[in-house]
Amino acid sequence: MDCVTLGDSIATGLTKLLMCEQRAYVGASSDKIIKLAKGSYRVQCIISAGSNDPYNPALSINLHQIRRNAFCNAYVWVIPANGASHSVRQVANFYRDVTVTFVPGKDGVHPASYNELAKRIMANNFEQRPN
Repeated sequence: MDCVTLGDSIATGLTKLLMCEQRAYVGASSDKIIKLAKGSYRVQCIISAGSNDPYNPALSINLHQIRRNAFCNAYVWVIPANGASHSVRQVANFYRDVTVTFVPGKDGVHPASYNELAKRIMANNFEQRPN
């Protein structure tokens, strides 16, 4: 799969399964992901953001900036299992990007199964969409 993961620990967990380039790290907040996202990737971008700062008053602004910073052929947002889910869904819908959800594991934040989440991402037909 031609892709890049942008974001937090959920994105890092998907990197090897999807064989993507990684622009993510454990504990990354949305303001840190803004910097990681800068670039022109010409591949599918898988974005996981908001898990580490769900109550940040600037979360929506940061999510928009992440999306504007990353020039990709297609975008998929991983909807977090916490209070950030609404903001992430709104931003993804604004750009008409694809979203995927997951069943959270015992910690309530990370997927119970990264394999299942990766399958959901691969099962979607990510058509090229204008930036």
